[in-house]
Amino acid sequence: MAAITRLRTQAARLQAQQADVLRQALLPFVDTEMSHHVQALIGVIDRRTAAENGWTFVMLSPSQNALVVNHLASHSSRPLVALRVWALAFEHLDFDTSEIMLSRDEIARRVGERKENVSRVMSELVAIGAVTRHLERVAGMKGRGRVRYFMNPRVGTCLSGQARDKAQAAAPQLRLV
Repeated sequence: MAAITRLRTQAARLQAQQADVLRQALLPFVDTEMSHHVQALIGVIDRRTAAENGWTFVMLSPSQNALVVNHLASHSSRPLVALRVWALAFEHLDFDTSEIMLSRDEIARRVGERKENVSRVMSELVAIGAVTRHLERVAGMKGRGRVRYFMNPRVGTCLSGQARDKAQAAAPQLRLV
């Protein structure tokens, strides 16, 4: 059986080694008064290392995700599109903010659907609290501005430790009919 080996340059190997050394140096400080800062740094190092290795991790609440999937399958105006959009959202989460790093146009292109239908699905996700929507004014742009979507950290998040706990405590409960 053949195996695929990822070749890394000397600089990349050195970076990975340095990240590991830094992580190990921080571990003794986890249980100090600077615990939350140390855990945040370790989280950044772990996420960067995971990304270098081609793996990213999203902590997913299986029960919350199942509620969203079942709701979309039963109540969405476009259930198959909604499920594809929902799956795609997890592939494009920002590690630090849980922002879905795709625009409506990019989502539409990737799932092969019209922008209007993606907007409808995203509005359905916002309505049940699985996703939040923030409008960002853009200088010189007409209309409401740029829409940014964020995953509800009670459903899925890349955050760890106290940052995750804090985000989940502030996040709304799912609002399912």
